[in-house]
Order: sequence, then C-alpha cells, then structure tokens
Amino acid sequence: MEKEKKRKAQKELSLDKNLKQLQEERDKYLAGWQRSQADFLNYKKEEGERFHKVFDYRKEQWILELLDILNLFDQAEKGIRQKEGSSSVLEGFRQIKKYFADFLTKHGVEEIISEPGRKFNPHFEEVVETVEGEEEGIIAEVVRKGYQIRGKVIRPAKVKVTKIINKNSNNN
Repeated sequence: MEKEKKRKAQKELSLDKNLKQLQEERDKYLAGWQRSQADFLNYKKEEGERFHKVFDYRKEQWILELLDILNLFDQAEKGIRQKEGSSSVLEGFRQIKKYFADFLTKHGVEEIISEPGRKFNPHFEEVVETVEGEEEGIIAEVVRKGYQIRGKVIRPAKVKVTKIINKNSNNN
C-alpha cells in the first residue's frame, strides 16, 4: 500500500510537471500569437498610410498637369480680352475657367495669393527675375500663379521681385 501511494504520488507529480510544462508552452505560443497579431495590425496600418501617401502623390501630379491647362485658359482669356474686349467667346472662356477652378477647389486645391505690392515669401513664391524698385523684396509682377493642397505647396508662384539698385555707389 505504501508503494502504491508512492507510485500515485509520483504519477501526480509527473502529471503536475507535465501540466506545468504544457501551461508554459501554451503561454509561450499565446504570447507569440499575440505579438504576430500586433505586428500584423501595425503592418496593415503602415500599408494603409503608405497607400494614402502614394495616392496623394499621384493626385498632386495629376493636379499639376491640370493647373497647366488652367494657365492656358488664363492666357487665352487675356488674349481674347485684348483683341475683342467683351464678347460671348470671352464669356464662354470665363465660364469654362470658373468650372475648372471650382473642380480644383472641390479637390482641395487653393490658389496661393501672390499680388504685386506684397512682400515676397520664399515658402510660397519663386523668384524668376529681379527688377529695380524703391523697396527690397516686394512682388512687382506675378508671372505664374502658385497652388497648394491642404496647406502643402504643390507649385510655388513665379514672381518678379524688386531690388534696390543704388546708383550712387558707382560714383565713390
């Protein structure tokens, strides 16, 4: 009987040991599965962000091409206005241009406000030429309009900026 109790105790000890080992193994696999699940969720989130960045980049490229078309409308409008003054052709161009501008606005495109007389801002404008002026760094003329999407400049405005030319410095 004593032997049987010993054998039973050893068996229970062995079963407890096996149970403990199986529980440790279970915990290890569970922790690994949880890490894998978290890694997968992080990967999924990063891929979603990467997709949106690629999509936004392609959208910006597409919009830049459309802005070139809008510039052609501006040039055509100026040419028609100079030749004919006010006409139905000019009104047609204005309506198409407005529709086009509204379409771009609907997609988050905003014109950068660059006007003659304003101070030059290198974050939104690019200097294409300097001209003589009374004050330094003032926009003299806007050569091409600039645009941004949700605060991000996608095409800076091209401007002519004033520069003070001191004629008296040559006489010294």
